[in-house]
Amino acid sequence: MPKLTTFFFTLTSSILVFAQPANDDCADATELCPNQVYSATTTDATADPVSDNNFCFTPAATVWFYFTTDADGGDVSVDITGLTFDPDPTKGQTIGAIFYEATTPCDQATYTPYAMCGAGSTDMSITNVVALAGNTTYYVQVNGRIVGAGVTDPAACDFNIEISGTAVDKPIPTVTIADTVTDICTGDEGTVDVTITGCSDTVNYEWLYGGTTLTSGATDDFNKSLISASGDLELVITCGTLCPQVDTSNAITYTVTEISADAGPDQFITKGDQVTIEGDGIGTPLWSPSTTLTDPNIYQPVAFPESTTIYFLTVTEGPCVRTDSVTVNVGELITIYSSFTPNGDDVNDKWIITNSGSFPNMEVTVYDRSGQVVFNTVNYSTPEKWWDGTFKGKELPSSTYFYVIDLKQGDEGIFKGPVTIIR
Repeated sequence: MPKLTTFFFTLTSSILVFAQPANDDCADATELCPNQVYSATTTDATADPVSDNNFCFTPAATVWFYFTTDADGGDVSVDITGLTFDPDPTKGQTIGAIFYEATTPCDQATYTPYAMCGAGSTDMSITNVVALAGNTTYYVQVNGRIVGAGVTDPAACDFNIEISGTAVDKPIPTVTIADTVTDICTGDEGTVDVTITGCSDTVNYEWLYGGTTLTSGATDDFNKSLISASGDLELVITCGTLCPQVDTSNAITYTVTEISADAGPDQFITKGDQVTIEGDGIGTPLWSPSTTLTDPNIYQPVAFPESTTIYFLTVTEGPCVRTDSVTVNVGELITIYSSFTPNGDDVNDKWIITNSGSFPNMEVTVYDRSGQVVFNTVNYSTPEKWWDGTFKGKELPSSTYFYVIDLKQGDEGIFKGPVTIIR
């Protein structure tokens, strides 16, 4: 008996998905702007019975564009060039084009044709038959046609499209910048001259330094204090919101000498004490007055004044000079009142700590005799922050309480003691 061999075949079906052009639908029409050439195609485009109009041809593979006229309106030419067709003999070898005004965008029932029908296999232009109104949007429909012997599919055509004419033409804007002082110090104030031609519309100004945006906005104001290191400054302008046009200026090269001076925060000491000034900067430092400093030529000298003194830090680097100052206050850091009388007579109703405003980070905590916290705050600087002898909105009884005051100035800035409420 002959041997039987069984063969199993697996049939695999594949679905080829073709990408439609991005502007296949009227709702996704590509905006046409003057001075620009757009590449387009009808390949794999479809037809939409709602938006596609058959005024000139039977829609088959339509792609969409639109343009908006300027305030004056006028004439327009839509130029279609560089046509390249798929040579497959079953596909059409001509395209058609027309543009409309649409009272309701993409609703063919509201279209009014404003151009003669254009059709062909070579470069073509479609123009308005009557002057176009100003500030009006018009839609351009381009169709891959199904015409010719043996043709069963619409034309698959790659082409370029551009628009021109008095109704849409805009001058090409240009921008230049200039400055007579390009050797600067960090922090130097100064402006840059801006000259723009060919733009009478709204402008956005984007200032670039070393290719990075420093500032952007609706005015050309620029302050050189934003420049912190040597490099190139450029200005990019965007002219208009309708078909905006962009231009980049020439570059200005700045040589920047880096310099800074920071004398540090004000200090508080009692008479006979000393403190390290927390200065910083870039460059060579010099402090004055120098008689009560350990070394006036370093950023962080030790100060030992007998009375409150303002010290001035001057930093030099090449031709650049920067100054800053710091005050070393000498005397009682704070005065703590030992009692107060919160009885509502507006006299001594709150616990006063004099000079508390000099210590914005000062923390005040008050405890009752059992050790419970009855008051705590940071920045005891204004009457609104001072303790009024209450806890959770209720008056505390006459008694002695205990405080811890931390000036946030190190170990020497911590004070402890009693405070009495008298009612």
